[in-house]
Amino acid sequence: MSLLDLSRWQFAVTVLFHMTVPAITVGLSIFLSVVYGRYWRTGRAGHLQMFRFWRRIFAVGFAIGVVAGAVITFQMGLNWGVYGAKTGPIIGPIIGMEVVTAFFVEAGFIGVLLYGEGRVRKGTMFVSTVMVSVGTVLSSTWIIAANSWMQTPAGFKVVHGGFEPTGWVRVIFNPSFLWRWPHMLAAVLISASFFVAGISAWYLVKGRAKGFARRSMSIALGIAALLMPVQLCLGDSVAGHELPYQLAKLEAIEGNWATATQASSCSPSRISKPRGTSPSSTFPASAVTSPRTSAARRPCPA
Repeated sequence: MSLLDLSRWQFAVTVLFHMTVPAITVGLSIFLSVVYGRYWRTGRAGHLQMFRFWRRIFAVGFAIGVVAGAVITFQMGLNWGVYGAKTGPIIGPIIGMEVVTAFFVEAGFIGVLLYGEGRVRKGTMFVSTVMVSVGTVLSSTWIIAANSWMQTPAGFKVVHGGFEPTGWVRVIFNPSFLWRWPHMLAAVLISASFFVAGISAWYLVKGRAKGFARRSMSIALGIAALLMPVQLCLGDSVAGHELPYQLAKLEAIEGNWATATQASSCSPSRISKPRGTSPSSTFPASAVTSPRTSAARRPCPA
């Protein structure tokens, strides 16, 4: 295994671990805002019980996410130093804005969220909870802006081999951002919903805290039921708008392993597993391909 392979594996494992935590905590922060808002409005003890329980889990996830995120920042420079140096004038300010506008908002209000109950008014608690959720959404927004620019770069010029911005509006609102951001927001809400529903189901199976478990599960499954059809449409739109910029990625996703010719582009897609330099088809059947991704492929020869 080469140094490049090790760098890829190390970065991939770190990102996968980190991504799992924010995908839950961003959605949980919004869930906490909804639950505490209902408690503030109705005064029901059950909603306060839900808020206290999920707040603990959110706090643990928030701490893990911060630590894992710091590791990713170091790995960007250590593993991909040349890339970081060339794209630094664009990626650096975006990540900096994520720290200034998002992380500082979260850090400023999370203390009230965690320790303010009984010490501040309910309205202050609710505002603090909402501001933490706003901070988490802002954080994901800046990160998606940076990642989207890596996929569909815009608003830049190359100067002495480096990338310099020519228009920050085009950099941030690059061609794939407007689809990838709502796709990511729906993903974190769905992830948090199933996370909450899974723990609630465990409590129901064990016959413990049934009232708390039923209320938590009803909210979680309701959100998931509303967002999953929307997510399917958003995911298809992301592919339709991003993959035309990256036809090689589309060929890999659809299992076209031959040389990129018109004939190979029209060959049936397969679910396959690579083995060395030649893939081995696991299920040699045509894959279900969306109209958008089909249109992104090169036209078939007559």
